[in-house]
Amino acid sequence: MSSRDKRTRIIAGRGTLDLQLIISVCFLLMFGFIMVYSAGRANGQTSAMRSQMLYAVIGFAAMLLFSRINYRWLVLNGHWWYILAMLSLTLVLTPMSHSSHGAARWIQIGGVTVQVAELAKPAVIVLLAGLLTANSRKMVKFRYAFGILAVGIVAALMVNGLTSNLSTAVIIAGITLIMFFVAYPTRKVWRWVAALAAAVLLLCYGYYHFVIVPEHQQFVNGMLSGQTVAEDTFPYRDRRILAWLYPDDFTESSMQTRYSLRAISSGGLLGRGLGNGIVKYSLPEPTNDFIFAVIGEELGAVGCLVVIFLFSYNIYQLIRIAIWAPDASGRYIAAGVAAHFSLQAFFNIAVALGLVPNTGISLPFISYGGTALIIQMLEVGIVLNVARQTPAGVKTVVQESRKPGRRLSVLK
Repeated sequence: MSSRDKRTRIIAGRGTLDLQLIISVCFLLMFGFIMVYSAGRANGQTSAMRSQMLYAVIGFAAMLLFSRINYRWLVLNGHWWYILAMLSLTLVLTPMSHSSHGAARWIQIGGVTVQVAELAKPAVIVLLAGLLTANSRKMVKFRYAFGILAVGIVAALMVNGLTSNLSTAVIIAGITLIMFFVAYPTRKVWRWVAALAAAVLLLCYGYYHFVIVPEHQQFVNGMLSGQTVAEDTFPYRDRRILAWLYPDDFTESSMQTRYSLRAISSGGLLGRGLGNGIVKYSLPEPTNDFIFAVIGEELGAVGCLVVIFLFSYNIYQLIRIAIWAPDASGRYIAAGVAAHFSLQAFFNIAVALGLVPNTGISLPFISYGGTALIIQMLEVGIVLNVARQTPAGVKTVVQESRKPGRRLSVLK
């Protein structure tokens, strides 16, 4: 069979499933079921765990399906998946749009809500994998490098502009940069990337200096003059930044972060015990954005470290498959999925610890949510197909290289 036939064949991968990756996902899911049940009791969502288990079943079906779909075929048709994902974002402008917490980020189809921004993540990963593979020798030229980066930039701008979901836009931009680095880890093109990053930082500093600082001064002047300045008079995004920088002044907007820190600090080393958390009754999103705070209060520092270990193990398995991948596109897909999970887990935990402004990012596989969980399982399925098509001989070479006295210099 020719190489083109292998690429165009839809079903591929007769090898066994990578059990280590599946086990890492199962541990995260089981941990999530327990914590969603515990956190859901705080706001009366006693059926949240059953719904989460249903989403997991659908996700497992998607994972098994995509573990058989040829990832090369997906890469070959990546532009179509990307176009469909971008078009789905525009549905939030139609009557199908569904709003929650003041943001129109969902569409409703027959009583089922779908967060369309989540669809952009696998679409960007698959399309970038194909572009990086096809243009590996051309990326030294700026127009090719910028054209590839534009795929992630356009997706991030559309997600932010149409759904007002800056956190997901940042995740997509981060995935793009990490995949680009994996494909081209040298200094030539990264001079342009560094210049772009410097421009972004300059814009952020200008926004802080000319927007955030005057708004904070306006709030302080109003308080000093005896006038009550309502926090909701400031733009939604500005309020989150102001609440992060000045939590004592913006007490209402910083309430979630303050309660989260109180929950984690009160948990101590071993926590109050599963189901015995108190602060979760005051957190608006205990099953989603701030589920890590519930873990910290009920299971303590030990529980938090277990979560971090489980994610580290999961990402390690993805990186292992990326190293074993039979070709460049498979390597980039596995690296992109690893970037997605690591960035999202980092930002969720960082928000719970007050290290970054509240972003509204869920904790992969653990937080309550249907669309996000199904998409994450789908991405795992694509990586499983990469692993199924990896020749057994390549794995043997890698394993042999780990033995004392042996070294693997190059693995292509």
